[in-house]
Amino acid sequence: MTGTEPSGVPPDAAARRTLFEVEREKRWRVWLLFALLLALAFVTAWVACLLVLGVAYLVFPPVGPPAWLFSLAGIGVVLAAALAFSLLYWGLVQIGARERLLKAMHCRPLDAGDRYHDRLANIVEEMRIATGGPRIECVTVRTVGFNAFAFSDLHGGGVIGVTEGALARLSRQQLQGVVAHELAHILSGSHVTVTVSCLLFGIYSALVEQLDEAADAGADTDAASAALAMVPLRGWLWAMQVASSVVSAAISRERERQADLAAVRYTRDPLALAEALRIIGRHPGGAGYIPEGLAPLCIRATGTLGWPAVSWRDTHPPLEQRIAALLGVAGVSGGDFERQAGRAGEAFARREHWAPVPDASGGGLSGAIAAAVAAPATTAVAAAGPAAGRGTPAPPLAGTTCPACGAALAEAPYEGIAIALCERCGGRLVSTPQIGKLLARREAAFTDEQRRVADLVFSSGDRLRRAAVLARGRSGTGLIACPRCAAPMLRRHYSYEHAVEVDRCVRCDLTWFEKDELEALQILVERQAG
Repeated sequence: MTGTEPSGVPPDAAARRTLFEVEREKRWRVWLLFALLLALAFVTAWVACLLVLGVAYLVFPPVGPPAWLFSLAGIGVVLAAALAFSLLYWGLVQIGARERLLKAMHCRPLDAGDRYHDRLANIVEEMRIATGGPRIECVTVRTVGFNAFAFSDLHGGGVIGVTEGALARLSRQQLQGVVAHELAHILSGSHVTVTVSCLLFGIYSALVEQLDEAADAGADTDAASAALAMVPLRGWLWAMQVASSVVSAAISRERERQADLAAVRYTRDPLALAEALRIIGRHPGGAGYIPEGLAPLCIRATGTLGWPAVSWRDTHPPLEQRIAALLGVAGVSGGDFERQAGRAGEAFARREHWAPVPDASGGGLSGAIAAAVAAPATTAVAAAGPAAGRGTPAPPLAGTTCPACGAALAEAPYEGIAIALCERCGGRLVSTPQIGKLLARREAAFTDEQRRVADLVFSSGDRLRRAAVLARGRSGTGLIACPRCAAPMLRRHYSYEHAVEVDRCVRCDLTWFEKDELEALQILVERQAG
């Protein structure tokens, strides 16, 4: 791309709005959201009062008909109650909003020693300085899915988050386009509107879920009749949920289009963002776990609400339309773009699996897998490594004692982070956050032996799972001690789907992999994700 503006994109001097204009637009949009909240609260309260008075009139006729609600006094009382509720709820929503959103989206702060996280921090800071944006906090989400999001902390700052899958699989130019897209939301002030909308109208989803749980809990008891009596209320809350989602979708669709074009102005590279959207849309890992009510904050939708035709409720325009708009800006045809993106994808794939994994002098198949695969299905018992001595608790890096063979663990670089490695038996000690990162990254060049271990785990999964069940409670199966706290580690499979047996300390959040087991798990996850 040249230094000139792409065709169809106005120059920065004409396109960038003043801070006053942004703040003014942000204020009236937030006031509209409050007005919508007040209207929903009033209608909900009014209908609830109508139902209560109607039932009371049918049961106790002296109470009088519900005609009082249609008088000016009745409407005024309900409106005052709705206004009081809206003001109280408006204030409560803003208390701890940042923390609640970070928790709901499973965010984690950046690690200073992580090469991938350093790259994200550098890109965000470069873009922030170039655009004169406000302070921005970077976070990540531990999932192999592809997504990114931005939201406001409601105190003048913004938060940009990227999933580990996107960090690992997008090139620097593509990641820069994604960050520019999210930064455009922050610079335009639209992130405040959508953040407030998600915080305000999540109450309807929460109430519907609580009513469903109450109905399920009382299905076999006398409470079932009470749950049945709440069906009208549940139906009305569902209608309010639909109404609020329509408003949120209308806001989000337009802001996504505007953010795409703004990102082009910031990076001067529409094809990089188009390539990123193409990869994000086609990745079989999906968008990762993002709550449905927070989908408007993300660069891609997390799914529909269950109906086959819900375009009027979609929070994002179709990715194909967004990519076509970016190609129009770049002056590139769809066919040329597909060929160029295909070549770029092939070149990027060739750059994967380039780094040799940390090795050890030990060899052979890990004891747990070899024993379970070789033994008959009816008598297989997972073998256990020798219990390590209970030494003084130490950090899980250099100098920590190997829980399997008693040798000292050494710190070793592995796909941008540092793990603890036993150079004698080849075991690895990693934390749960580190596992999530390693499963998303594709730097390690696996050996034929590690691929063979992965094949055995995949083909013998049922036998390994039965072996693990038979081994529980057996006196001959010892548990190794946690290198940090010396407590016995729990032996279990990493997941039901991936029958790689690991030892885990819940207290210290550490997992011990025997030789080649971590790499076998990575291979299995890569094959599944594509």
